[in-house]
Amino acid sequence: MNPNDNNLFGDIEQDNNPSFYGNQSFLRDPYGKSKQTCPPSVTSNGDPSITNDDNNSAHNNDLVSNSIVLSKKIEQMVNDPNLQINVISSERMINSSVVAYSIELSSFDDNRMIVKRRYSEFKSLRDNLQILFPTLVIPPIPEKHTLFTYLINSIDNSKELNIIETRKRCFANFLKDIIFDSNVALKSCVLVHKFLDPNYELCWNNAVNEPPVSLIPNNLLLANPVNPTDQNGLYSLLPIVNGFELNSNIDNISSLHKLNEDLHKLNEQVHVFELRKEQNERRHPSEPTTSLFTEIPISLIDFEKNFHQNIKVLTELNKLNSRSVKNFKSIINTLIELGGNLNNFSLQIHELNTDSNALSSLIEKFGSTIDSNFLGYEAFLMNDIIPEWQEPISQLVQYYLTSLQLIKFYKFKIIQYKLVYKLKFNKYQELANISTNFESQSKLKDLRNLDIDSPSINEAIKKIELNQKRLKNRKISSKKSWYGLFGGNSKPTFNLREDLPASTIPSEGTGIRRERTPLVSDENMSYPVNPSANLENTNIDINSHYKHKINQIEKELTKLDQLIDLTNTDISTLTQELNLNFNDFLVRVEKKWLVIMLEFIKNGKQLFKDNLQNWNECKVFINDL
Repeated sequence: MNPNDNNLFGDIEQDNNPSFYGNQSFLRDPYGKSKQTCPPSVTSNGDPSITNDDNNSAHNNDLVSNSIVLSKKIEQMVNDPNLQINVISSERMINSSVVAYSIELSSFDDNRMIVKRRYSEFKSLRDNLQILFPTLVIPPIPEKHTLFTYLINSIDNSKELNIIETRKRCFANFLKDIIFDSNVALKSCVLVHKFLDPNYELCWNNAVNEPPVSLIPNNLLLANPVNPTDQNGLYSLLPIVNGFELNSNIDNISSLHKLNEDLHKLNEQVHVFELRKEQNERRHPSEPTTSLFTEIPISLIDFEKNFHQNIKVLTELNKLNSRSVKNFKSIINTLIELGGNLNNFSLQIHELNTDSNALSSLIEKFGSTIDSNFLGYEAFLMNDIIPEWQEPISQLVQYYLTSLQLIKFYKFKIIQYKLVYKLKFNKYQELANISTNFESQSKLKDLRNLDIDSPSINEAIKKIELNQKRLKNRKISSKKSWYGLFGGNSKPTFNLREDLPASTIPSEGTGIRRERTPLVSDENMSYPVNPSANLENTNIDINSHYKHKINQIEKELTKLDQLIDLTNTDISTLTQELNLNFNDFLVRVEKKWLVIMLEFIKNGKQLFKDNLQNWNECKVFINDL
């Protein structure tokens, strides 16, 4: 059973069944008549040792060699500055609503290659590029049809044809932006080469299940934010922040300005924590091994504001463009009707007065001028306004929305960074509580061993027992509060398995990336109010019990310190990368905007120039009558 059948309306116009493309060998021999059993081939000396298996092996070697040659050719074409990329045609698959788009790669040295891709494969490429390069603004593609849009298009075929033509232009711009107008890392990406490789035309799913995509964890927050394919096992220990979805435009997190204020508070808490820790451990202050990330740069905060403002302005411009397109269509319809009526009127005048054709010719010339203007307006609308003005502005909006997705990813990494520190605070408090409880336990045992009926000693015993009970209640309440930090969907605290050998604990460079194992529950470690009774019933050495727990928490604190060093470095690097890439992105957008404006002005000037010429010709004709 096809797994896609589970989703009734999964993707109506995109189907992942490669059989829609057809196998050329199947088309040549649809009924398999040419498949006949052949005897093993025999050598000239009668030795049947060389059989069809040897021929198949040689054939497979040829296929591998050809694939390598083709991959090298694609790499060379992508780096060729004279490369031409066009979506030359589209075709609907037999008995299906799937549309395949033919991509043509050509250059001046007669290199030419064609590969067919569907919408779902374009979307898959872009989604995976976003995961592979979470600090780069990936060029956009057209949005997917809704079920309602699909039903409307099935009724009005002309609308669907317009959408297909729009997608052809947008897909061509998408590929051109990746190759010529984006970071060099994109056009050098292996996944992009596979997308353009005809060998992967029928097996795109294989491409997205191979390295480098297969090296990335399911949750991007558990990966290196700059290099997600990094196999450092420490990333698997990072806390998960619920609600993260990179491809979504929904962002319910506070602005970077507000997060910056929270970051300042966190740094104050870290400073106080370090001072108290030094006092408790009675040691001299030491310099941190890694410089703390203390503040979000003002430039990133300004970028977020700038992107939101530009989206607002361009959205209003999009609305204005939609009204302008409707007005142009209304003008075109009016000119068509007026030109037709004038031509009919000239014929009627000619029938009424056959002796003089001056008036009839004048009206006919006026009508033909109207027709010429109508053709000019129609060409301006279909060839200039829609593809060269309206669509690029919509693309700019998508560019800015993509940049906000990167900022959202940055926000989640900031929250994760704060959570790691909160985990350390919570775990250190847990260690302090257990140590205090352990000391109280020892004092309580010593007091009971005195076996003296003294009111002061009894009062001290009650006080210690009360403190133990208070510590236990505090631990329970803190666990509930900590549980809420993870949205109630994750484990309450950071724990390492007690039965996990130290050699297998994920560390830097180990490459261990596994599913999270069940964490040790603190409920299994009791903090008895009356430990002597438990000792009598269970024969457990309470000293080793507490020492084991303290040792376990100290290991966890060591791992948390490693995570803090890791996240500090990552956040600093991520901040620098985003700053650099956003500056580069704004330069590219400014160039795009200038090109769009200049083309619009040039095309509009040409329209009015042609209209003026038409009316001048009409004026000359009238003067000559």
